[in-house]
Amino acid sequence: MELFGFRITEKIYLPIFIILIALILNLILQIFINSKLKINQRLSKHEQRARKTILILIQNIIKTITVIISILLILQVFGVNTSALVAGVGAVSLVIGLAFQDLLKDFLVGITIILESQFAIGEIVTINDFKGEVVSLSLKSTRLKSYTGEVCIISNRMINTVINHSLSDCLVTVDVSVSYDSDISKVEKVLLKLCEKLQDLVPEIKGDVSLDGVENLGDSAVIFRISAKASAKNAVMVKRKIFREVKSVLDKNKISIPFPQLEVHYEK
Repeated sequence: MELFGFRITEKIYLPIFIILIALILNLILQIFINSKLKINQRLSKHEQRARKTILILIQNIIKTITVIISILLILQVFGVNTSALVAGVGAVSLVIGLAFQDLLKDFLVGITIILESQFAIGEIVTINDFKGEVVSLSLKSTRLKSYTGEVCIISNRMINTVINHSLSDCLVTVDVSVSYDSDISKVEKVLLKLCEKLQDLVPEIKGDVSLDGVENLGDSAVIFRISAKASAKNAVMVKRKIFREVKSVLDKNKISIPFPQLEVHYEK
């Protein structure tokens, strides 16, 4: 074939044709997978995150397979014996598999985590005593980021216990200390009124806020407990905001927050 005086052989146009077909096929498969794993608001947040994680994994697998097949077909155009190449790769893979058994364990555990929807990207979990947000989940490892910024990279085979805090709302408890000289009835009324307003003051709170009553009699304070619910991601922020509102309302009502005191008695 000649075009504008240039001879175009099959070694030129066939690779281009293969690449175009691969791109189109990859696009069609991506659209099909997106339609089958459609993420909508009717699903729970956990299901949405799980589907998103599975979707990313499948998309990456499809891209990898498409690239490998395209490379093999292009090599075949240039006369490379791909059958022998695939057989050689298979033998090498067996040797590599024996040498990298831990890597294979990571892959198997990673597949299990994803298929069972144990946790997904964006959820708050505790894995092997480390608590944080799942920022990355692959067949090899899982990355968690704590609220203080540390990132923990855990090989999937090392995951022994998992606590998923995002499957349900967290209980946020705030202990309020007031002086023994305070009028307990007045304190209860003030805190009850605050609990009724907290949902409006702190939008991240889910459900009603309750005053549980006197939680403890401390060394220098009467301790009341306020309970609320929030998502695992917002729990720390909600607790801080409630403390701020508690301090403000106690100051307005002139209810003192005691500081530790030590009485010293001298013998005569």
